[in-house]
Amino acid sequence: MVRPVDRLAGIAPVRPDHATMKTTLARSFVLAAVAIATAAAAADAQSAPSAVAPVTAWVTTRGGEQVQGQLAATALHFAVGDEVRVVAPADLLSFHSAAPANEREQAAIAAALPRLDDPAAGAAAAAELVEIGLPVLTPLLDSYPDLDGHQPDTRYRLFERLIPGFADARDRSLDLVRLRNGETLRAHWQPAALEITTAAGKRVVAGDAVRRLAIRQARCERSFELQAMRHCTYVSWLDTGLAVTPSSKLVADARGYVRLSFAEDGWATGPDGILEPLPGKRKLQEGFRWGSVLYGVGVGGERRFAGSHLEAKDLGDGRLYFVINDNEHWQNNIGSYRVHLTATDAFDLGEPQ
Repeated sequence: MVRPVDRLAGIAPVRPDHATMKTTLARSFVLAAVAIATAAAAADAQSAPSAVAPVTAWVTTRGGEQVQGQLAATALHFAVGDEVRVVAPADLLSFHSAAPANEREQAAIAAALPRLDDPAAGAAAAAELVEIGLPVLTPLLDSYPDLDGHQPDTRYRLFERLIPGFADARDRSLDLVRLRNGETLRAHWQPAALEITTAAGKRVVAGDAVRRLAIRQARCERSFELQAMRHCTYVSWLDTGLAVTPSSKLVADARGYVRLSFAEDGWATGPDGILEPLPGKRKLQEGFRWGSVLYGVGVGGERRFAGSHLEAKDLGDGRLYFVINDNEHWQNNIGSYRVHLTATDAFDLGEPQ
């Protein structure tokens, strides 16, 4: 067997001279210095604060003023129990202040609550109260009579729009903070003035004047059920919790089956509505097919057909609503549609209710 070293027999080993060794050592030192400098630069880059991306904010003041523009704040501070939570504006969906209603808001609440029972004015009254937000909780709770047969009832649905059950708390003085990661906080905001650059110039809104703060999202998604009895045109429109803007684009898909007259199959349909009504029945109800999915922007806004698939733009400004088309005789409705929608350049103000 030949050992590996024997293969080199007769070949003189090469020994580096002194100059070669010096050159090799010098190169090693240079490479080491470059590596150390590179690592230090990378560490500095990681430790240096990153630039805060600008966000578009929508502030509703306690005086009822609406202010939209680029927000200068880099952090918002909330007291959660004994700790202070720091939230970057880009991580916020919406903040809702529970500060007591001022004189203007008290008058608006007192005027709107009785109108909830008026079929013609109830939707507009509910929308006004939703804009005021958490200060409405106590007077709304005090307004409920302890009777049977409330559903469907505007007051019950309004409570859910003000505060979802999973975010409710015994302490009604806590503000509501909704984050992009899905987390919901009940906390006390540590008010700070908000500088906002609007189309007309810079504005400063005092922290204690803020009733709601929302950050515009590049993309919002929603999935919800449209109930045939609860969400039909003569009961109530479903509030998606989203507010669209003139630059928003909307895509929505609906599937499911609703019955507008219990076991009578001729009055059953999918999201596109009844194509061929029963003999002797009119084809359209107020301009749209029976049982079809409609949408609109703002309370009392133009009704538009959505059906099973919708792609829309140039929506205007306002809250986005969906509904099932029907008439005043909704008591025999049953079934639902599942709707999934995506809206760009929109504000996420709450859960779909």
